Amino acid sequence: MESEKILENLEKIGFGRKEAEVFLELIKNPGGNGSQIAKALGYPRTTVYQNLDILQKKGYINSYLDKEITLYETMDINQIFEDYKKEVNNATNFLKEELKKVEVSGKQKQFYNLNSIEDIKDKFRAVLKKAEKIVYINTNLDLFEFEKELNKLKEKGIRVILFSFNHIEYKSLGVETYIRDSFNFNITESEKRIMVAADCSAAIIGSNYEGEFCGTYSENKLLANIVTEHIKNDIHLMKLEETFGKDVNKIITLEF
Repeated sequence: MESEKILENLEKIGFGRKEAEVFLELIKNPGGNGSQIAKALGYPRTTVYQNLDILQKKGYINSYLDKEITLYETMDINQIFEDYKKEVNNATNFLKEELKKVEVSGKQKQFYNLNSIEDIKDKFRAVLKKAEKIVYINTNLDLFEFEKELNKLKEKGIRVILFSFNHIEYKSLGVETYIRDSFNFNITESEKRIMVAADCSAAIIGSNYEGEFCGTYSENKLLANIVTEHIKNDIHLMKLEETFGKDVNKIITLEF
């Protein structure tokens, strides 16, 4: 019998070291009393009785009197481990569901790489589905690809604001659109970009100006606020151009 391996595995399922030793001793010599177990293990009787009490409370052993001496024996081993497996399965299933609901706390949220245009589109859909108040977008992606999600936001009365350099009409999707064409960009189909901020709590940035599409998603509030303010500033500058003309950029530069 590989006693050390048995003890190690008992520890893996929650036994303390001395609990495991007392338990194994009772399997080898059932019906022993505290003094006999202490002598066999070389521990003080107080230590053995403490561990016997723990094992009994856990339901792993039973005690009975014989001529006024308390004797101990293990419960049915098969039943012990069947009960243990059920408890572990129940606890695991409970934790899998409940831990999904736990709010992530802390000052810093993680940043996640998005390695393809499809990854970015999938994350964009997820952000739209979770939006509750307002979404800011700067992109030349075709928003009709996200018609289902945008119509849901429209039904809920959630404001969606788009800044773009491309003349595309999205009123049917409930998107508040601001177009700035003063730079006369000639953006080809292969040159795509996106910036999104939802509720100042989640953001996406992505582009493929340097070849393969890549991007970042985060629930970092600082990044979400930066993206929000960037899009707001683009809209504000566009409105200044409409009021004062395209030379407003020179005026702002000189004043600054």
